[in-house]
Amino acid sequence: MHFYATVFLPPMPPADVTAAIAAALAPYNRDDYTHGPFDPSATWDRWEPARAAAFPLLPRGLDRLRPGRRRVAFAAPKAAIDFAALRDRAVRHAAGQFDAWAELTAAHPGTRPLSEFDGQGDWLAQPAVQAVATAAATRRHPYFTFQFLLADPVATLADGRGAHLARAAAHALFTYVYVTLTGDWLSEETGNRGADEHALALSSYLESVAPDTILARVRCHA
Repeated sequence: MHFYATVFLPPMPPADVTAAIAAALAPYNRDDYTHGPFDPSATWDRWEPARAAAFPLLPRGLDRLRPGRRRVAFAAPKAAIDFAALRDRAVRHAAGQFDAWAELTAAHPGTRPLSEFDGQGDWLAQPAVQAVATAAATRRHPYFTFQFLLADPVATLADGRGAHLARAAAHALFTYVYVTLTGDWLSEETGNRGADEHALALSSYLESVAPDTILARVRCHA
């Protein structure tokens, strides 16, 4: 599987960032058998800069005169990252996702959550759920993905649009793993804390680090 990780690094020249990321991740290389035991669900066998999930940067200088041109970087100082843009993007996506699902379930009323079925097959047979599964298989729908399907949209969106958007804002900075300045590897699996608690922990840690701390996003394979 692939997952994203946020690596926190001390201030340094841009030319040194890639080597610093490699050093921070090295203790968790599952193919390096010289290390002691660690959680096999929180390791990687290869990684790359997550340019597809790069951070939007705050405008500066000429950027302010060219609002359509947004700078992004897979690694940048905390003070240079436009966190409001990240949250806005997450909320816009969540709104489109909720509205698309609401339209689908209006056409297929009575769609029930997975917890009400003995097996996944019967749940998947529901027309609305089947439509999401089909869309996910084509990978052409902007909102109906396998991740959305596996989260059970019936249950996930049951608490309403406002709650879904608020949750999206809270999870806007979310990556499955983050590596602290002291080298700790923390994931959803850490203490079985789950996605919501993990997102809160990541946000709290981000607030605690200095503005010149470098954040790097990488895409790992495990």
